Amino acid sequence: MIGQLLDKLHSYSASVYGITVLEGELYVARDRSHVIEVFDLSNQLTSSSCHRRLAVTMTSLSQLVRPLDIASCVDTRSLYVSDAANGRLHRVDPTSGRVVDSWRVDGRAWGLSVTDSGTVLVCCRGAGLLCEYTSSGQLVRRVLLADDVAQPVHAIEIRSQFVVSHYDVDDANSAGARVLVVDEAGTVQRDHSDQLSQPHHLAAVTDGDRSLVAVADCGNDRVKLLDTATLNVVGVVKQARHPHRLCAHQGRLYVGQWDGCVLAYQLSSASTAPPSAV
Repeated sequence: MIGQLLDKLHSYSASVYGITVLEGELYVARDRSHVIEVFDLSNQLTSSSCHRRLAVTMTSLSQLVRPLDIASCVDTRSLYVSDAANGRLHRVDPTSGRVVDSWRVDGRAWGLSVTDSGTVLVCCRGAGLLCEYTSSGQLVRRVLLADDVAQPVHAIEIRSQFVVSHYDVDDANSAGARVLVVDEAGTVQRDHSDQLSQPHHLAAVTDGDRSLVAVADCGNDRVKLLDTATLNVVGVVKQARHPHRLCAHQGRLYVGQWDGCVLAYQLSSASTAPPSAV
């Protein structure tokens, strides 16, 4: 599987710290900003297609919201924001930016995702934990990972298992960058570490009957596509530069970069030609 580059939203000053799609709109969060940009996906992805901005606010917070990641849920029609400044996770109305629910999470909580059942999955760095919550913040379970998976940065659920990206964010040059499949008890089932560097983020991708995971291989300027059944590489999406956040939706892969650009790829099962720029 490869990707053809369709659109490119050119660089802003701030890195992309969250990207998700909900009801035909692309939501982009940036470093140290509580304002989320919203783009209409029926138009070409340009700065002028940002048709509104969503200010996420809550008067009782001690500091402005600082997103480390965002995700969305169709069932509850909600955005979720991992707030680094306040150590909280917020469920946000996607129209007004109003915080509907908010709850405290581990102080080193990082990436988040929404499962097929509508629960919210949060990685806790240092503690080696995956924490799963209901939409109102009730803890469903904690999954304790193996001792050598103490630095999970993002996790997604695929077919009742968890795919976890792992590396030490505080020491990007340290060894141990991996993508793992773990079961509900946290036991490692499969492991991929071949030539990975700073695997920041993951996205679930469907390719016919195959279940794939896209990996933002930030230090290598690419997105790797792995078969979740084996964690073998089935494709590489190139032309990215320090990919930082991912979102897959209806055959497209949206890549938020460290330099502030957002790339939109059309994924294809073709196995020959490299992606071409438009």
